[in-house]
Amino acid sequence: MFGTTGGVAVMKLVLLFCLFFYIRSVSTVAPAKNPSLCAQGAAGLPGRNGVNGHNRLPGRDGRDGVKGEKGLSGPSEPRVFKGEAGEKGVAGPPGPPGPPGPPGIKGGAGEKGVAGPPGPRGVKGEEGPVGKVAVEQRNWKQCAWEKYDKRESGLIKDCQFAKIQDDTALRVVFQGNIRLMSCGNCCRRWFITFNGAECSGPLPIDAVLWIKNSNTDDHRHVAIEGYCDNIGKGNIRVGINIGDCPGYGNSNGYTGWKSVSRLIIEEVLPSQQ
Repeated sequence: MFGTTGGVAVMKLVLLFCLFFYIRSVSTVAPAKNPSLCAQGAAGLPGRNGVNGHNRLPGRDGRDGVKGEKGLSGPSEPRVFKGEAGEKGVAGPPGPPGPPGPPGIKGGAGEKGVAGPPGPRGVKGEEGPVGKVAVEQRNWKQCAWEKYDKRESGLIKDCQFAKIQDDTALRVVFQGNIRLMSCGNCCRRWFITFNGAECSGPLPIDAVLWIKNSNTDDHRHVAIEGYCDNIGKGNIRVGINIGDCPGYGNSNGYTGWKSVSRLIIEEVLPSQQ
């Protein structure tokens, strides 16, 4: 009825079927009421091993499942409160100085502040150093004589003085009696010279005596005094002289009548400008 190959296949299937029911019958408590086809037939020959089947392609992914319901919220964590600030730590050692920054922009001038109250009076300072020679040690000289000099013109008496500095001045004083007589409308002039020349810094040092008529015989004690600048240091001959008044002729003049005459010379600091 079947070919050889087909018969063998059928026989294998029958055997497998019988084996299945045999195993099932053995594992049950009660025996089967109807004997199976395997119990009734004779045992067949063992079949040959079957041919391995072909590997099939992997199937497609299944469809996504239905989205599940939202789960319940978990228990909340207990709230953590901020703690109190701790104590200030000990300052660490200073770090190395950083590089200098760029120079800042110069700020504008601020408003003038209110003047403060005057401060207490300071302590008196120490005495300063001694000044120039003409101040710390007076450089002066006096020449005095007693003589009735009747000359009417020229040098009466001179006195040599050693001047120490270039930038100082000389103060000169002549003290003595002068006289003019035996003439009317006449005048004589007494003046100071320095090395034979009158003072030019700033002007001469002099005095005049004038009488109106010939019956006059004046005897007067005078002090001719002044300061002279622009005199260099060294030996200076300071003299008292007599001469004509400008615009008047010669007349009888006398110096030192019954009295002492003197020249006083002193080196002093220069005048203020």
